[in-house]
Amino acid sequence: MKVIKDEDLLYLHYQIEKSEVKQKKLEDLLKEESKKSKKIKTSNKILGFLSLIFFISTVFLASNMFFFKVPETDSVQKKSIIEKELIVVKEELEALKNKKINIEEIKNLYLYRKLIDKDTVYSVQVKALNSKGISSISNKYTNTLVYNDTSYYKMSLGIFETLNEAQDFRKLLINSGFDKRIFVISYKDGKRLKIENYQ
Repeated sequence: MKVIKDEDLLYLHYQIEKSEVKQKKLEDLLKEESKKSKKIKTSNKILGFLSLIFFISTVFLASNMFFFKVPETDSVQKKSIIEKELIVVKEELEALKNKKINIEEIKNLYLYRKLIDKDTVYSVQVKALNSKGISSISNKYTNTLVYNDTSYYKMSLGIFETLNEAQDFRKLLINSGFDKRIFVISYKDGKRLKIENYQ
């Protein structure tokens, strides 16, 4: 039987240890490469998924633009029609506003006339005229009274429920430039009653 010398045995152990170290390094290297490979595979999957979503989105947008595209002439015509309709609606709105103002004026005239016919009201007489055409003023202005007394038409401004309101209005008219001889008169049932005291 052959005997192994100590030197040979030692050399053999040395070689085995060296091989084990190399094997350990190779195993570590293999693990690292395996981890890198897994990361690359995961990145490739994510990139592939994002690419697929981008591709589908692009196809969807392109198909919508191709199939549902409105010709420019149609959009210009629609815009023109909308602008014309808008102008018509604005004109109708303006007409309705004017009509509302006219209705308010008629309502105010009706209320003033009802007030004159019902209760005692006060007004400030500003003129006495002999012109017969002046009688048409009372029909045109809601806050004006014209009273025919003998050969004169007497015109007064304002219709007030209280004497104090009429006297305050008289002072305002005088401060605005009217003659100081204007005075407050009272009406009842559409007829002139009397000249009220000055203040």
